Amino acid sequence: MSIKLIASDIDGTFLDDQHEFDRVRFQTQLDEMNQQGIHFVVASGNQYLHCTKVMAGLTGDLTYVVEDGALIVEKDQVLDSSPIEPELWQEVVTTVMKQPMFADAVIILSGEKAASTNITPQSETWDRTRYFYEKLIHRDDLLSVTDDIYKVDVNWPNLSDVRDKHAALSAEFGDHLTEVMSGLGGIDIIKPHVTKAYGLEQLQRIWNVSMAETMAFGDNQNDAEMLQHAKYGYAMKNAAPEAKAVTSLVTPLDNNHGGVLDMIDRVLNGQF
Repeated sequence: MSIKLIASDIDGTFLDDQHEFDRVRFQTQLDEMNQQGIHFVVASGNQYLHCTKVMAGLTGDLTYVVEDGALIVEKDQVLDSSPIEPELWQEVVTTVMKQPMFADAVIILSGEKAASTNITPQSETWDRTRYFYEKLIHRDDLLSVTDDIYKVDVNWPNLSDVRDKHAALSAEFGDHLTEVMSGLGGIDIIKPHVTKAYGLEQLQRIWNVSMAETMAFGDNQNDAEMLQHAKYGYAMKNAAPEAKAVTSLVTPLDNNHGGVLDMIDRVLNGQF
């Protein structure tokens, strides 16, 4: 059975460690995928505005499953939207700001209109955060935000392992929200039904594509369910243990050597 849908995470997967990819090579691939009727899906925990900026300049059909599945957009049309109830994200913010074990956390409320954060433009982490979030706004009082919030991003830029904080947040909010580690010291907090797999499932239904016709790539815990929702769910060679634990498939090349593009070539050349 042929592949009809290819979904890929962005950071640590499609992009190299310098947040780049071979645009000329991928444009050629995208042209061929469009010609063959293969859908390409950008599946990211990041903002829609950020993801479209990453893919800017490319021509052809791209679909976006962003905010870890809380927002699905095709050809600038919103297909599905799952913002968090205000009382829930406000409770998360209050807890993170008060509990000592979450001290020094960068908090970002990823909303429809903008991203609101507790850090200031003078912070050493501002530029890094601004890379991932367009329209980043500092707010003295995050609880006053009135935007629809798709995701609460809590991260510690100087920590590589936040499993203890993830466990604590899961224990606190696990009955009402989902918490997934997203890499780079970050934890994404989203609605319970929201995952990249949820987004993928909506597109499979709309496009009449089966799991057997689906290929997916990811490198972290927030990709795990998506990898399980594709017959050909590949953890990257450089993936975290949480991604590799859910699949027996691993890309031959890592993100710094075009691991996803290599696999797309195999599909398009009939070598898969």
